[in-house]
Amino acid sequence: MGMKEVLHFTWKTLAVSIIMLLFLMIASAAFPMPTDSASGNDGSVMILLFIITTVYALLIGIIMQASQGSGLQLIFGVLISFYGIQTVVGQIEALFFLTPLGEDFGAGSVPVMQMPAGFIGSQFFIWAVVTLAGVVASYFLIGKKRIMKQQPMRLYPKMTGRQWLWRTGAVILAYEVLYFSFGYFVAWRDPAIREFYQGTDPGSFLLQMQHVFSETPALAGLQAFRAVLWMLFVLPVIGMLSRNKWWAALFLGFYTALPLTLPNIMPNPYMPEAVRMTHFTETAASTFIFGVLLFTLFRKSFARNSISKV
Repeated sequence: MGMKEVLHFTWKTLAVSIIMLLFLMIASAAFPMPTDSASGNDGSVMILLFIITTVYALLIGIIMQASQGSGLQLIFGVLISFYGIQTVVGQIEALFFLTPLGEDFGAGSVPVMQMPAGFIGSQFFIWAVVTLAGVVASYFLIGKKRIMKQQPMRLYPKMTGRQWLWRTGAVILAYEVLYFSFGYFVAWRDPAIREFYQGTDPGSFLLQMQHVFSETPALAGLQAFRAVLWMLFVLPVIGMLSRNKWWAALFLGFYTALPLTLPNIMPNPYMPEAVRMTHFTETAASTFIFGVLLFTLFRKSFARNSISKV
């Protein structure tokens, strides 16, 4: 990509970011997004929101620029993928950990501050609007001319039942290992995290896992469910980029990590800054690795299949 193409891509990405930010403000008018007034003024909040939408627009734009897909198939694939990663997998965990609903399913200790279930529910609507606006805008600004002549491609690989079974098992195992190891060594060793969730450090990873399985029996099952959802949401993008290798694997790491974790830079009245930033580090690192592993695991499954309609 030459300098002229880079400049065109840059201003189009910024345009998509502004469109996403505008739709975020419009959608949030119906469900006001709380902020921590002690942590910043309206100007700093807007800057942080613009950073978030710019990163989102960049991720979506790169897919539009490099994808094999075409037309409505591309829009649908990116829409479902990005919304699933940015909203669905995160809000499911928020319901489990930050609302009384989690106690009913064995979430264990309860945080000092709880997030209203209505606020969590509003995020499904707000980010559906923002994601739709961003994906459609990015398609027409960045992807349309490049992709119009491309042939349709598979959003999911064509595999046997046995292949699906062992790959899904590998995905669950990998995510469980990443989730619990980063959760303990990066997050749970932080006193601010333990204070927020009203927990203690038993002194070792094995003892912590023993505590998890005895006190939060549903947690491993929840993470297995989220791992499968993550796989299903990410697969369309792997299919779109499967002709690429190393750079696509790295990109998928960022694509898997940033949509979910980046909102942690935003101040809010439900989670202190120290807790938010520790969770950002923990989750961004673990999900980046998870995204690279997903690309490595499924790329050849797409490459073995000729490009055809889903």
